[in-house]
Amino acid sequence: MKKALVFLPIILNCNYADPIKQELDEIFTQSEQDFSFTNKSILQNEDFINRQVSDLKEMFFKESSIDVGGGGKMAQKLYIRGMEDRLLRVKIDGSAQNGNAFHHQGNLVIDPFMIKKIEIIKGSANASAGPGAIAGSVDIITKDALDFLERNQNFGVFFGSSFFSNFGVKENLAIYGSDHKNFDILAAYDFVDIFYYRDGKHIFTNLFHPTPDDKVISSPSMQNNLLLKSNIFFNTRDKITLSYNLVNDDAIRPFRANITRVDPDLSGGVDYAQILFKHKNINQNFSIAYEKKGTKNFNEPKIKLNAYGNIRNVKLTPYSIGNSAMDEEEASLPRNIFLNNFGLDLKVAHTLKENKQNTFEYGLNYQNISTLDKKALKDNLQRGREDGHIIGGYIQANYYILENLSLGAGSRYDSYFYYDKNYQNHHTYGFSPSVVIFYNPVDSLDLKLSYSYVTRGALPGDALLLQNEHHFVDKNLKAEKGQNIEFDIDYNHEYFSVRGAVFYQNIKDFINSYGSGHSHGENESHAGHEDHEDTLRDNLDSLIDIYGFEAGIDYFFKSFLASFSFSRSFPMVKGKLIADTYELGAAIGNTYVIKLGYDFKSSGISISWVSKIVQRLNYTGYDIYNNEISNIDKKGYHVHNFYLTYIHPKHKNCSLQFAIENIFNQYYINQASPFKVEADGSANEVINAVRRALPEPGINAKISFSYKF
Repeated sequence: MKKALVFLPIILNCNYADPIKQELDEIFTQSEQDFSFTNKSILQNEDFINRQVSDLKEMFFKESSIDVGGGGKMAQKLYIRGMEDRLLRVKIDGSAQNGNAFHHQGNLVIDPFMIKKIEIIKGSANASAGPGAIAGSVDIITKDALDFLERNQNFGVFFGSSFFSNFGVKENLAIYGSDHKNFDILAAYDFVDIFYYRDGKHIFTNLFHPTPDDKVISSPSMQNNLLLKSNIFFNTRDKITLSYNLVNDDAIRPFRANITRVDPDLSGGVDYAQILFKHKNINQNFSIAYEKKGTKNFNEPKIKLNAYGNIRNVKLTPYSIGNSAMDEEEASLPRNIFLNNFGLDLKVAHTLKENKQNTFEYGLNYQNISTLDKKALKDNLQRGREDGHIIGGYIQANYYILENLSLGAGSRYDSYFYYDKNYQNHHTYGFSPSVVIFYNPVDSLDLKLSYSYVTRGALPGDALLLQNEHHFVDKNLKAEKGQNIEFDIDYNHEYFSVRGAVFYQNIKDFINSYGSGHSHGENESHAGHEDHEDTLRDNLDSLIDIYGFEAGIDYFFKSFLASFSFSRSFPMVKGKLIADTYELGAAIGNTYVIKLGYDFKSSGISISWVSKIVQRLNYTGYDIYNNEISNIDKKGYHVHNFYLTYIHPKHKNCSLQFAIENIFNQYYINQASPFKVEADGSANEVINAVRRALPEPGINAKISFSYKF
């Protein structure tokens, strides 16, 4: 059966597996592709290198169905088909990234230099993706020594240096080695310093003596990042992988890292730009994985056992407070937030009978999630932390009924235990069944119809709210339920390929962390406090519907590639597109991506051009927090990037990359960025009268040099 041809840059690795081992890897990879219930994308490291990717926005720029809102580096949030990454199962080397440390900051913290590849499943994921993948999954695999070593090389060093005109530097260093039999080891360090960036309106104003208004507030970021990884091989089938990675971000920013300056006249005389905090963000992931290669024999399955930990720390310390904000509670409270994930995953996969593409798979999952604010005060209603546990398992199979027709089916069952900030215990649980039909009427055409139902139970919420004495959790939380039905088509010709997808997804009983509560007087709350309106974490009583479609075409001839893709999703509540949310998603207009590339092989030069066009979105949006509608106008934009890579044909250990991003200096705010200053505040409030999301960078020239030996 001929599979869809995907045009992705591939890194050539030294591989000491024998041909039989390689064939067995292809068996399981083929089966996983067939069983993947929904649209799957793979992003590769070499593309990141050629485009000098330094943050999430640049990482996913070429994807029409993926947006990154927020502006500044630590404010960036990932949206797939309009759904925030908090609704996805996200892993880094097997370490789960569940939870929400602070709603004004991003959830996914990773350094692109570390990444080998990213596998993205859009829509509800299959059972093996793990618990809670209600809107899909993102699986990030980091590099190891073999991604740097040349064939027959035992030891090496890599050095890279980059300069960004708008305005920053990046330095990389990696040391690696392998005996090509028993072990390999990698130590990589990355330093990134974004002094600040300018938006399209201020790129040339006061060029040599910029004022604070010329710099986008919250854009500074200095990171020291580390990756340590080793593989230990016991024989040709058994290995252990040890992985540790660290992102350490330091900067002086306003408390709300994703919001620009608000006119004090619109905010009760308070100038939030003068409320500055020391932001220290640390994200650590560590894992130890045992993997055993399978064979064609049912009694010799592929086995993977992974134990992992993820520790996220957000430390906010008041740095400078203007006179207008002296009495502002937000300015005076330090935070020391921890969001931790620890767990164990077991996967076992068997081949069935003589057909190597038929597989039977099962596994178990355990995960502990906890949030803690060490600065939170405790009393009889607020405990200053939350804890959750997930215990689950799954079973799935992929079977070819005919040579060109396969059926995949599976289910998982998960039990969620949640002890909330108000000393309340919750137990939610449920099944997550899935089914897929894959049909190959001719070698060049693949058709896939899939359906999945996902149950995600109650878990710890936004950790910033642990210190909020006016925020409470409903004692009767229900599990969230999501459904996804999708039809995918792929057609491949010698010179072109066409792909498309249509889907419908819904989410029932969505757990809304910022809903309006009830009047809470001193007889129910803290003695001496006046009546006030509390916020309540509870289930949304309305169904969330997401309709959408994607399409794309690639043309390729010799060294030339041209590509066009289009995507649109419609996340709706009560028949209207959603307004801003902190944890659900964003409404984004029609999105088009155009890619052109040519590889001058004899000279070692490759060039490419990528354009992303997002149409204006003017609509009446529904606010899930305040049960109100408002008029929302998100301006459209078109951003164009040019890339050039030079690698000497005979000396490939040295490379030079040059790029110009936003080449026409477009001023724009990503439509996935929050429309209001306070997403849970009413649109009728004066502070939300003007959109104050961070604008994206203006024109930015980049140059990078790397050498390895």
